[in-house]
This record gives sequence, C-alpha cells and structure tokens, in this order.
Amino acid sequence: MRDRYTNYLLDGTKPLSGLRVALVYPPYGPVKNEPGIKVVKENYGLFPNLSLLYVAGTLEEAGCSVLFLDAHAEGLTLAQTRSRVRRFRPHFVGYTITTYLFHQVLRWIEAIKAECDVPVIVGGVHLGIYPLETLAHRAIDYGVTGEAETTLVPLLVALSRGEEPRGVPGVVYRDGEGRVRVTAAAPLLQNIDAAPFPARHLIDNGLYYSFVSRYRNFSPIITSRGCPYRCIFCEQGSKPFRGRSAANVAAELEVGHREHGVCEFDFFDSSFTIDKARVLAVCDEIRKRKLDIAWSARSRPDCVDREMLRAMARAGCMRIYYGIESGNTGILATLRKHSDLEQIRQVLDETRRAGIDTFGYFMIGSPGETFETVEQTIRFAIRLDLDYAQFSKVTPMPATELYDMYLSEAGHDFWRAFVLDESVDEPMSRPGTALTEEEVTALTREAYLRFYFRPHHVARAVLRVKSREELERYARTAWQMFLPDGTGEDGGGAGTAGSLVRRAGEGAFELVRLLLRPDRPLSRGGARISGGEATNTSSVIMAGSPRQPGEMEHSYP
Repeated sequence: MRDRYTNYLLDGTKPLSGLRVALVYPPYGPVKNEPGIKVVKENYGLFPNLSLLYVAGTLEEAGCSVLFLDAHAEGLTLAQTRSRVRRFRPHFVGYTITTYLFHQVLRWIEAIKAECDVPVIVGGVHLGIYPLETLAHRAIDYGVTGEAETTLVPLLVALSRGEEPRGVPGVVYRDGEGRVRVTAAAPLLQNIDAAPFPARHLIDNGLYYSFVSRYRNFSPIITSRGCPYRCIFCEQGSKPFRGRSAANVAAELEVGHREHGVCEFDFFDSSFTIDKARVLAVCDEIRKRKLDIAWSARSRPDCVDREMLRAMARAGCMRIYYGIESGNTGILATLRKHSDLEQIRQVLDETRRAGIDTFGYFMIGSPGETFETVEQTIRFAIRLDLDYAQFSKVTPMPATELYDMYLSEAGHDFWRAFVLDESVDEPMSRPGTALTEEEVTALTREAYLRFYFRPHHVARAVLRVKSREELERYARTAWQMFLPDGTGEDGGGAGTAGSLVRRAGEGAFELVRLLLRPDRPLSRGGARISGGEATNTSSVIMAGSPRQPGEMEHSYP
C-alpha cells in the first residue's frame, strides 16, 4: 500500500530526522482479573515487548532517535528510569498499554511525566476499545488506535509542526478546548513485509527466556497478523489474516541470529500453521540460509498434517503449542474449536513422531464449565501425555464474543469502569458457568499439580534439564505450587516458622497423594464426582447480547 501515510517505508525518506522518542516498558505485577495463577505468572519467563520493539523499528526507519527502556527485564527502579529518560531529553515518551494492566502502566506514566514534562503517546489494541476513557487521564496526551506503521509517523510529523492531528487517521487527542477527539480509523497495512523489523539491537537479548526455552538468547517473532477463525475468547478473529512472505520471515530470523545472537525464536502468531504453503516455504528458507536456530510455534490441532510437521522439524522446530482448551466436546463447540478429541490425540501422536515436543493450552471456567467438565479436561490432558501443559483461568477480555456474553449477564461494562477508576477492580464473573473465582483458581492449580507431578513426567522433566539455573527454576516453581493457596506466599499469617513448617508438611502430604493417584477424581465439599458429558448449554449462552469491542491481551502490534 503506497499512500502519504506509508511512503517513508518505501522511498527511504526520513520525516522524523532530529526527533527523539523514549519508549518505556514498565514492570508489571499480578492483577485480579488475568488468565494465569500467580505462581505460574511469576515463573513463566521474561519476554521482550514485541509491540514496542515494532514501534521502535518504525520510528528508526523514519529517522527518529530512540531510547528503549525495558524496566521490567533490566530491573530498573522508577527513579532509575526517570533519570535515564531525563538524560535522553526526548521530545515525546511512548508506551504500549493493555486494559488489564492499565493502571500499573498509568502510575509510571504519571511519575515519569512529573519529571520529564513532554507529550505522552500510548498505543495498543486497548486504544481502539476505550479511547475516550484512556484520555480521561490527563497524563496521557495522545493515543494511537491503529497500527504504528500507518499512524504513528504521520502523527509525530503533524505534532512536530505544531499542527492539530485532526487529519491523521487512527489518533485520539485533545483539541484546543480540551475535548477528546477520535479521528477516523486508520487503514491496515496490507503489505506487512513493508513493516520494519523489531529493533532488537536496542535491548539485551540475553535477558529473555521462557520457562520452557532451551537457550537464554530468546526472542518472540510475529509472522502474520489477524486470524480467519473466530474463537469466542480471542479478538484476533475480528481482523483479516495477513501473512508475511517466507523470505521476509527468514530475513528477520537471520538478522536476529547472526547480528543479535538470538538462538531460539518463539513464533507468536495466533496460529502459525494456517497457510500450509507459507509454512513449507518458511521452512525451506530457514534451511537454505543454514540458520542453526531452535524455534517453536502455535497452532490449532486441525491446521497441521504429517508433511508440515516433518518440514517444521527439519527446519529446527522443537515445540508446538496447541490450543486444545477443553476435554469436553460441548465446551469445544461453544468455544468454536472444531477439533474432535480423537483428532487431537492423533495430531499429537504425529507431532511426537516428527520429533517435536507438544505443549497444550487448556482453559478452566469456559461457558458450560462444571466440576465434571474440568475433570474431563484434566484427565484428557493426562491421557494425551503432553510434554507441557498450561492451564489458564477463563477471563472475559474486551472485543471478544465471550465479553459480549459477560455484558449480557452482568449488565455493565466492567473494563470501561476499571479504566476510569481502579477502585472498582474486583474478580469478574464468568458467563455461562456457576463456578466461582475461588473454585476456578483452585481447579486451575489442581490441574497443574495433577499434570506435572506424575512420577514419569517428573523423571522426564529432570532428564531435560540443561543447566543449574533451569533446575533451580523448576524447583522453585514446584515448591511454590505446593503451598496450599497456590500463590507462592504464606497466606496463613505473618510468615512465622511454625506456619512454614505446617505448610511444608501439607505440601509433602499432597505430593505423596498426587504421585500415588494422579488420576483421582475431583471433589467438591468432600463429595466424589464421577465423570460424564456436561449438558451443552450453548443455546442459552449464545442468546443475543449487545456488541462491545474489546481485546485479547497479546503482544501484537
């Protein structure tokens, strides 16, 4: 797409030459409404903010000088971050912001602006959902609702000229009278090969890892945007699928590996395997360039076949993250996941035969969820004999059909109220299920314990360990998981030695019980619950509800 907003990507002009922009990624902590349990989130890994690195690459391509501060990875305090921003003397400071971490980021924005009073620009999917509510906070001056490649550069050009950005698509701003204005939607970048690569040279790539990564120099990569599927819990299906060419993907891998020392890549696409021909071409390019890298990718179980799996393995793919979600067919239908349980089993068997590790994503608390369906999911995960599994609490995020269901049942826009006022924060209900927040959290922890602490799985995990650091990470996570509240904290008082001993004893007892009977049925109030198909309530759950935009919190630009 060649127009006045993206010419700089094609003709080499530098419209932002002489401009300085500081990009800040603040640290973040647990929040009440997030998919993970606390101990898992704290030990899941350390990932660079790919969205903000895309912004940095776009700015540099347009001639801008960029300071990139990953305060989370570098362990920077607020005072250290403010000092470095002040020394850089930026013309603007930029942040990416998500709905559920909104106030954690806002506190850093306010504190940094107090010492470095220059205009603040925020971006992210969130801005397209709650633009007015975001700029209700006076510390934020401008918002970018579209993709950075089509919006950010023309916005900065207009601002550097002293112009009001009323003619720039995809912008939220205050006019001369202080009223918040939202311009027309920006066009999507159709040729995403034209987008500059993430500016990995601005960070220390050796800081990053995931809890299953084999190498410390680790980086995510996004090879496509959008998704043709319409799972009710994800907002990506609302956007058209746009894939990068195989040559463009391989070129980024080569730059990351040869110039920045990245040894392991994680393909963050919602489903890398959607377009088989493109996948095979990417694998061919990796082999042609002789890239000695390890990589992993995400996929639906119904989007792979034997030929693709073998090609991926030959090109260095060592792990596939499969969105399995549930072991109950009724819930899978409600979620619009079209794989049947036997197909999932066959795909995982084929993946193992190709020499690729298997990782399954599961959710607890979906519409139609009961104690019986959770039991089916845990048993299914165990029978699949996955190498890894992640169990997440269902969280209705804006811009998803799941959030529409929530709005229909709850009758109010929780996330809008939260963005305006943090004090309203409280655990959200989940549409279509009577399970409480406490029950969903306990069941999620139960799923982790039963899956990971089976004797043969423990032995397999130990054999995989490649370093003392990895072993210590596993041991720390295991210890925290065994604490009865599953948070890694002594929730029973002031952290006395007696309390710690009591908890250690309870944890040891639970370990023995789990190792002896990993397949025991769940119980509620001491009552034994047998397995069985839950009643399919999708006809009730899918009843008409108001349409409300929202987002799935991923690191997408």
